[in-house]
Amino acid sequence: MSSVFGGMTVRRFLAEHWQKRPLLVRGAFPRFRDPITPDELAGLSCEEDVESRIVREEGGAHPWEVAHGPHPEERFGALPDRGWTILVQELNRHVPAAARMLEPFAFVPNVRVDDVMVSFAAPGGSVGPHVDSYDVFLIQGQGRRRWMYGREKVQNARFISGLDLRILESFTPDEDAVLEAGDMLYLPPGVAHHGVAVTPCLTYSIGFRAPRLAEMWKDLAEHLGARPEGAALLVDPPLSPAEEPGAIPVAMLARVRAAVRSMDLSDDSIDRWFASFATRLKPGHALTPPRRAPALEVILARLRAGDVVARSEEGRFAFLPRARGGLYLYAGGEEIEVHRGAAASLAKLVTGLRRPDPTELARLARDRHARALVLRLFASGALRFVRRAR
Repeated sequence: MSSVFGGMTVRRFLAEHWQKRPLLVRGAFPRFRDPITPDELAGLSCEEDVESRIVREEGGAHPWEVAHGPHPEERFGALPDRGWTILVQELNRHVPAAARMLEPFAFVPNVRVDDVMVSFAAPGGSVGPHVDSYDVFLIQGQGRRRWMYGREKVQNARFISGLDLRILESFTPDEDAVLEAGDMLYLPPGVAHHGVAVTPCLTYSIGFRAPRLAEMWKDLAEHLGARPEGAALLVDPPLSPAEEPGAIPVAMLARVRAAVRSMDLSDDSIDRWFASFATRLKPGHALTPPRRAPALEVILARLRAGDVVARSEEGRFAFLPRARGGLYLYAGGEEIEVHRGAAASLAKLVTGLRRPDPTELARLARDRHARALVLRLFASGALRFVRRAR
């Protein structure tokens, strides 16, 4: 991909804007079509496995009241004409057309993708002036929303205490723009912004989140502890009668240091742990095998017929090179050793596209190793056939 929105090259965008400064692009998505209607969004927020919130700046039990879903249908009938917002996380999990909204951003590695969040706001609806800890592309759907935002990252942000949301105590925007359907605003982490609906509107947030170091350290410790050597007990060094029982013997500390350093923390082991960690989503997500695994002959016939293939949205997909042309494929945290040649090419195709070309999959699957990989990915739920978009 050589160019991004508004004619700017990807290289220039990454050099001048990514995690540095905002970028407003008018008409980034010409003839933009919403993948969901406001009524469909409201219905989705009533479902058990959907993470959603309704935010009211005024008129609730307290300012900036947040009601978490699933929402009873009668809750919507009680909402006023103005000043409220409904937000639904992970729209890409629930609406296939929303997952395709991530495709234009494939210049960012898969392991940085968070989700597609959508909000519907009545006129005046907002979630207040705030900062995010992740990169976000805000795409305007139907209606109009006014965005006020800064040019630089906020230093030492202070928030109003006692609220359900992290609302900035003070906010003085540098920029003020009204976005219409197809317009897009990119905001780096830490840049203050405040969006207010001018008319009833839908806005899509394409989020790219980096893992917190504390999350990584905790997961790495659990990963190391799950290995067989993690079950061994720390053996005492030869002991002498303790003159000071409260002191930790120097020899014991030496054994502890040696035990920690004995763990295999080579570059290869760290890379493979991170690839597994980074392709998992938060708890509650897992690749779900189909009730009946499709036979290889059926899969290949459908691929040759050009049936549409989609990746699961329950995990991220990535790969790491191996020696002699092979690679490790990661799907939702699972590591798969992949043979070189056609199988490796197939793995790269699957990790590179949310909807890999079925004809190319069929061509690569002439190789026996690639066929085995195709069968495994469909059997695990990592790949599935979906209806062709109208």
